[in-house]
Amino acid sequence: MLNLKEKRIAIIGAGIGGMTAAVTLAQKGIQVSVFEQAPELSEVGAGITITPNATKGLIHLGLDQEMKRVGMAHTLQGVRHFKTGEMIVPLERGEKMLQKYGAYQFQAHRADVHNVLIDKFKLNHADSIYVDHQLTDLKEQADTVELNFSNSQKYEFDFVIGADGNRSTVRKIIIGDDDPKFAGYVAWRGLVPTKDLSETDFDECGSSAFIAPGRVFARYLVRNNELYNYVAFLATDQWAEEGWSIPSEVDIVLDIFSDYNQQVKNIISATPPAELFKWGIFSREPVSRWSADKITLLGDAAHPIEPFMGQGASLAIEDGVVLGRIIEMASSTKEIISRYESSRVERAHFVTEHSKKAGQRFTGSDPDKYSKEDHKNEEELGLFHYDPGSVIV
Repeated sequence: MLNLKEKRIAIIGAGIGGMTAAVTLAQKGIQVSVFEQAPELSEVGAGITITPNATKGLIHLGLDQEMKRVGMAHTLQGVRHFKTGEMIVPLERGEKMLQKYGAYQFQAHRADVHNVLIDKFKLNHADSIYVDHQLTDLKEQADTVELNFSNSQKYEFDFVIGADGNRSTVRKIIIGDDDPKFAGYVAWRGLVPTKDLSETDFDECGSSAFIAPGRVFARYLVRNNELYNYVAFLATDQWAEEGWSIPSEVDIVLDIFSDYNQQVKNIISATPPAELFKWGIFSREPVSRWSADKITLLGDAAHPIEPFMGQGASLAIEDGVVLGRIIEMASSTKEIISRYESSRVERAHFVTEHSKKAGQRFTGSDPDKYSKEDHKNEEELGLFHYDPGSVIV
């Protein structure tokens, strides 16, 4: 067996996936350091969905009470007609998720979930997070991996995890220049204080997706009903900008969704200018190998996903918990990589493929003809049964 108490693990990227892996490893007594290129630990101001499969991973880390504190387990979710608001496909959530899958589905502010993980890690490892460290290169040596950063710092570790997102530096070094390709969607995200809305802007659905040809408007309540988070998608073949936090204008979104129902238009109209951003959706062709000899990837660095089933963060949490468990059990780095890829690649490919199909289905369907039979959601695909804390690895 590897003497893992003496082995040093580096995680590049302190997002939700990276911090999940960090907490998992730290709880097992494994030395782990986290490197983040940003000058401070923060997440974008946006909502996030944590489905039961990922909630079970957070329960494995002892974070169930924290998730109940920061998340909302909406009772009813639904796919709805863009113009009339009529419910097309009702989806029961809330207590049903707990009874059927052993865990809730939560919707929360992304920063709140991120902070739950950071706080858990910092309880005993506050000096093991390094901000303002942008990776420039890594080199596998005979027994270690050398990391080089833009601030001229250099370190050596026994194993490295790349959790540095869709445009991962770690991935580029170990896999090559397979740059992400524009997936054909532009999205706008906004956070709206509910105090600025009227009673008619709320209904029995805490979470809804309003579908129209070429467009989707998804909104849900977070922070104990204090905020509406929304994402508005437009199918298009035009995108020439970089970044995923580009400031935008309310009038642009209102114009694109001008034929939507009044509730949607009211929510868009109430968006504070500082809380409206746009970005292009990018994806990659799936690859069967995420690793080098002593390096592997997780989350968007391994399997970027189109956001139409709310599984991006959930897959990253699964990765982090599963990889941490495998590192504890493995007798060599070769075994870590073999067991990790065997456990995760097929599932990640399945979820990313069906998320892509969900986007095509939502934006390519006539809402007047859309039905429950058309709606192959994540529950019907069996995704919620997965438990990263107990799955055989």
